[in-house]
Amino acid sequence: MKIYRSISQFSKAEIDNAFGQAHRVLSHDGLTLLKSKGQKEFGRILIIIPKKVGTAPERNKIKRQIKTIFYEHKLYEKAIDWIAIVRQPIKKLSFEQLKKLLLEKITS
Repeated sequence: MKIYRSISQFSKAEIDNAFGQAHRVLSHDGLTLLKSKGQKEFGRILIIIPKKVGTAPERNKIKRQIKTIFYEHKLYEKAIDWIAIVRQPIKKLSFEQLKKLLLEKITS
């Protein structure tokens, strides 16, 4: 399996474990980012987007953008699991603003 698909796959037990160990590193109007000890040899990102955020295509676009940022900047090389909880105001951010917001917190 390619790493791009693996960076966002979690089992139910892994999700429970990640939330149990997680602590907040970013709190923004449209995004909360939690950091947890990695459970695999590579980092992963769990993206949670409720239906209130928008239609399915809008939610899928946001998921793709976050995964792309995570993959292109090789953030999976650190064995850290990230949890991104998305809210409605994220739709106001451009891709570049989202990238800047995520990279400031993840790489620091």
